Amino acid sequence: MAQRRYALTHDRPGHEDRFFVEALDPARWAPAGDGDWHTRWQVGMPPAGSFARVTGGRSINHIPGNHCLTVKSRLAETLAGLSGRLAAIHGEDSAMARRSRFTPQTFCMPDDHGRLLAEAAAHPDRLWLQKPANGARGEGIRILTDPAGAPAGEGWVVQHYLDDPHLIDGRKYVLRLYVLIRSVEPLRVYLYREGFAKLASHPYTLDDLTDPYIHQTNPDINATNAAMAEPVVFIELARYRDRLRAEGHDPEALFGRLRELITLTVIAGRETLRSATLASGADPEGCYEFLGLDCLVDAGMNPWLLECNLNPSLGVYSGETGGGDAEGRIKRAMVHDLVSLVGLNDPDRPRAYARADADTLAAAAEAEQAAAGHFERLFPTTDAARYWPAFPAPRPADLRLAGTLADKPIRPPPLVPWQVEEVFGDDGLRLFASATGQWLAPNPTAALIWLHVADGLDPRRIITELAGLPGAGPREAVEWDVLNTLADWARDGLLRQVSGSRGPR
Repeated sequence: MAQRRYALTHDRPGHEDRFFVEALDPARWAPAGDGDWHTRWQVGMPPAGSFARVTGGRSINHIPGNHCLTVKSRLAETLAGLSGRLAAIHGEDSAMARRSRFTPQTFCMPDDHGRLLAEAAAHPDRLWLQKPANGARGEGIRILTDPAGAPAGEGWVVQHYLDDPHLIDGRKYVLRLYVLIRSVEPLRVYLYREGFAKLASHPYTLDDLTDPYIHQTNPDINATNAAMAEPVVFIELARYRDRLRAEGHDPEALFGRLRELITLTVIAGRETLRSATLASGADPEGCYEFLGLDCLVDAGMNPWLLECNLNPSLGVYSGETGGGDAEGRIKRAMVHDLVSLVGLNDPDRPRAYARADADTLAAAAEAEQAAAGHFERLFPTTDAARYWPAFPAPRPADLRLAGTLADKPIRPPPLVPWQVEEVFGDDGLRLFASATGQWLAPNPTAALIWLHVADGLDPRRIITELAGLPGAGPREAVEWDVLNTLADWARDGLLRQVSGSRGPR
């Protein structure tokens, strides 16, 4: 068999990448000593030009545009866009809008400084958390009683501090969940079944707001607590679930909400990821993203997303009595499952591109899931339609794959004009997007699609109308063009789904 080459790009070799190297089949893989690689494991974002090399079966562990999830300020904007759109369509107090509110109220400096001060004045008893927008390892974090003292310059965010957490042995914790975005179009998202509760090293109290060992759970911070024999403690999720049951809680209900939170977060970022991938020139099937999501559970057992971490640490931080054996075992098994799911040791596995037919997409997705080990597919599911309202509009590949998995055709959601003005002139139709202040000049086919949707036709009827025109070509190609055109307009805020469409339960 032809040997393939892997590249490692980290300044601490053997710490963050050793499980990845272990998982590669040595009969197939050798280090890329000459710099020419077939797969690249990059800690941190690679140089932009690296994505253009992801062609011809090459792969890389990042997706262009991932900053929409992994930079704290961008994540806040991404999820605010989701919540704002759902509130505008379905109502501020609708079930859809409420289900999308799973992050602490966040203000991005300097643009939100005035709003932050007004919010603090309206809620003088609240505590606030200052964070670097693109920080890591707990650096630069502090609790504020008065956000007027927060940096007002670029590069900072301030969040409402959730000061009533559920505790383990009297200590604050966050859940570290591992998420894999395997494909952007059609969207395929996985959650690893194991993970950790990461504990702070001092008992929780609000009497001291300056002690990082009370309020932070980051292992880099707590590892410096010389007063504790085992300052870093990781509890695997199996034991965490047992603890919840012993306390009378329902862990399955909590993890059901966590699965939905994860799915909605990735859906919120999908269009940014898709646009950036297309612009990069990368083969979309060669890009995947492995994320570490940190979620706090409050005393009412409500989960809150705090951040999405690029390149979650694969080193072992906890000691033997602090869960170190389980930490190493779980991380090793997880990376082996990731390599299997992505197919790095199985380059002959069928690949499914967005324009593939429904059966090809489904066969590739099912082969992928069969190789996923302990990764659980969150999206799509056999009931993917309940998530359609969270998309601006689903793409045709999403609908094809979901329909095959559900064993029934999936109806595209109806759309109506939104935040747009039509202008007809001698040069044809022009559209003014009031949300962005941009003008669009649709080509003749796109203008016809627009006129149909403005007249109230649903997507299936528009496809039928255009497919019946002379020279239209195969219906499948017409369907592709119509649904993608509608999705582009919905992404840009010119169309919205009809209120009352089915959403998350």
